[in-house]
Amino acid sequence: MSSHREEKQFFAQRLKSALQDRNHPISPTYLSNEFNNRYDGQPISVQSANNWLLGKAIPNQDKLSILSLWLNVSAQWLRFGEETEPSQQIIARSSSDQLDLDYFMKYKRLPLSQKKLIQSLIDELSSLDRHK
Repeated sequence: MSSHREEKQFFAQRLKSALQDRNHPISPTYLSNEFNNRYDGQPISVQSANNWLLGKAIPNQDKLSILSLWLNVSAQWLRFGEETEPSQQIIARSSSDQLDLDYFMKYKRLPLSQKKLIQSLIDELSSLDRHK
């Protein structure tokens, strides 16, 4: 059984590995900015991101979910490292899928009035598409 300190260290190693595998820098500033761009809850500080990278803290489940979507790894693997190959559990996402996810995360942060405008626009465009 590993100690809680070891769990944090192993998490940090997996996080850094996932960042490197996707050609992202191992930088707390970069990590906090990219995470906050995708997360609609309370933004994390550069210090929090640094604690994740240094193995001083493990994010809670909702933050792990955002990290796993962004980095294209499973939350289970990121948190516990229990899969032999994280890619076996995940359908490879194309760059267009990543772009869709990025737009969805931006949409989630919009106020309700703007969401309704976007919904109306999508409804209108999709009805035009059906009449072609």
